[in-house]
Amino acid sequence: MRLKATKKSKRSKRTMPQVYIRTSIDLRHASATRLLCGDNDLNHPNLGASMRFSEKVAIITGAGNGIGKATGEIIVNEGGRLGAVDIDATSLESLVSDLAESSGEVAPQVSDAFDPDQVEATVASVLDRWGHIDILVNCVGGSTVVPDNNRPVEEFQLEEWERMVDFNLKATFLYCKAVLPHMKNRGSGKIINLSSIAATGLVQSGAAYSSAKGGIISFTSRVAQEAGPYGINVNAVAPSMTMSARVAEQRWAKRAPEVQKAMLARVAMRRIAVPEDQAKVIAFLASEDADYVSGQTISVNGGQ
Repeated sequence: MRLKATKKSKRSKRTMPQVYIRTSIDLRHASATRLLCGDNDLNHPNLGASMRFSEKVAIITGAGNGIGKATGEIIVNEGGRLGAVDIDATSLESLVSDLAESSGEVAPQVSDAFDPDQVEATVASVLDRWGHIDILVNCVGGSTVVPDNNRPVEEFQLEEWERMVDFNLKATFLYCKAVLPHMKNRGSGKIINLSSIAATGLVQSGAAYSSAKGGIISFTSRVAQEAGPYGINVNAVAPSMTMSARVAEQRWAKRAPEVQKAMLARVAMRRIAVPEDQAKVIAFLASEDADYVSGQTISVNGGQ
């Protein structure tokens, strides 16, 4: 906050200088502030702005909508450079348009996150453009890839099981595999994977989806142990139902009003999450504020 300059005192002709009181957030981001303002320009209007991701390069899969998009917006608005990966070119065009006035940069990458060759090409493209990768956020996944996925396990076909597991694990594995060598060479990096509260038993869910998201938790823990000695943090976020446009249309709207009411009653905050709720936690894990956090899964569920 700023304190306005005081008026001239009747007892003195001296004018009190303008005073700026630094908050804890200002101090936390002092390095970025010095880059923007210089050490002596304490009254620069950008001094209080959060620039956690200045000069940082991030890859986010599933960046065209939902949690991935919300996370990308935070990173770019705080000075970051984003390789935005999605198979939907239209959604990426919308993201680029939305961030046109931001302080960071966006490089849209229309790519299939399940194709190893395209994954390697996407990582190479980001490296060619910016020279390094600091952050990887794996947001590709979900339950709607298999209709009626809460069926008993004996009613699943093998193809459905494989589709669910691949959709939630394969892309995360491929991007970690492609990015980790570069992070290890730099001696730093942040990786955040998306699990689900379905993996923790907080909600009832089908065996295929719960198993796939449980696999993300185990994968995250193991990779954190492997990558930690190289200065790389690996964590996961386990969201509750999050009201992206797709979830609103394909899941929430199809539930009867009494079911919706019962679901809300199970949440201490009495509301369904929005993508920004998850993105704020992901951004924390991607920032220097989480330098000593690794191998963890943070459940973001509003109190369930």
